[in-house]
Amino acid sequence: MKIYHYTSNNSGGSWWLTDQNWLDLEKEGWKVLWKRDDPYARPDENGRWLGALATEAEKEFHSKPEAVAEFERITGANVDDEGCPCCGQPHYISEK
Repeated sequence: MKIYHYTSNNSGGSWWLTDQNWLDLEKEGWKVLWKRDDPYARPDENGRWLGALATEAEKEFHSKPEAVAEFERITGANVDDEGCPCCGQPHYISEK
């Protein structure tokens, strides 16, 4: 098993995952890296950084396809979404 790391990008100027998506990922065993706990993010009084509660999460899987499938099932997002031409992909999953 390897750890797979999800990174979100606010492609097009908005975050593609909702607060509920992050809570659902955590409920399914993903370690969500909450911005309120990040000493470098400088979150606001509500724990948000640039409007987001979190931008990263990780979990152990046997393979990247397994990680992608679970992420998409939980969030309803498509990891292959292109996003906007200037900002790039809104979702990225990589082996840590």
